[in-house]
Amino acid sequence: MKIAHVIWAQYPLRAYGGTERVCYWLAKGQAEYGHDVSVLCLAGSKIPFAKTIEIPESVDDIEPYLPKGTEMVQLYTSPNFSIQTPYLVNIGGNGQAGEVFPKNTVFVSKSHAERHGWTEYVYNGLDLSEYPLKKEKENYLLFLAKASWRVKNLKGAIRIARQAKMQMQIVGGRASCWHRNIVSHGMIGGEEKLKIIQSAKGLLFPVIWEEPFGLAVIEALACGTPVLGTPRGALPEIVDNSCGILSEYETDLIAAVSKLNQFDPIECRNRVEKKFSHHKMTEAYLKYYKKILTDGTIREGRPISPSDADPQRKTFMKRTRND
Repeated sequence: MKIAHVIWAQYPLRAYGGTERVCYWLAKGQAEYGHDVSVLCLAGSKIPFAKTIEIPESVDDIEPYLPKGTEMVQLYTSPNFSIQTPYLVNIGGNGQAGEVFPKNTVFVSKSHAERHGWTEYVYNGLDLSEYPLKKEKENYLLFLAKASWRVKNLKGAIRIARQAKMQMQIVGGRASCWHRNIVSHGMIGGEEKLKIIQSAKGLLFPVIWEEPFGLAVIEALACGTPVLGTPRGALPEIVDNSCGILSEYETDLIAAVSKLNQFDPIECRNRVEKKFSHHKMTEAYLKYYKKILTDGTIREGRPISPSDADPQRKTFMKRTRND
């Protein structure tokens, strides 16, 4: 199949870029399966397994940029340009109130799809070769998310780490922390970020919103690092009792820190291999492509965000079970 991905990013990536990395891994998986893959992206990009085609910052019509004979276009946002070639849209975030999405849309988890009145989804997957397993862990916790984004609940993570008397390292934007044993690395990537993930005793992911997926969670698990988090959004779909503990209560997660040694790093990685690899993701998208090419659409109707939806809506963790 001749497939073109359209994304406004420059490769190789220099910052975090969750959606951009999902695009990269999906395109790589498709190329490894023998498909002819192109990536339409920003100037200066180089991708070893796919042809890169420069696109400007905005376009009115994507068709002139597509390679001749393109059969399927993969998009990562609702198109605001003209497109006639069959396409599928990956939506990775929570929609605005009443937002209507294209009919050929898939979300990134079952719960994410359900919140938009939809049933079609594909779990994000990563390339395990980029995340070597490390069995030996050091005595610190990891917070891996946008530190400035309140729904990721950095304050809650700091409270948990301090109450558990553990050092915590923060990766994902510069955090203003003056607490002893709390280290903020800012927005880092590459080997520096990988080493911190690999060596952490556990990932703290106490989000206070409906998480669409949680790429940081499978990054940690791939490295053999178990997860402590809240059962919000997709988290219960990713984290089971083989690789972590989920609870709405801070006191539960504080107590769970002492149980991190019970998790086998190999089982954590196996969780990703079974459900969240880039090959699993590739296979799922190819099934949707074939349905679109055969039937013209993946299903009737269009996904819609609830009228009271707020993509930034946050709630609060309960401190104890008596709250």
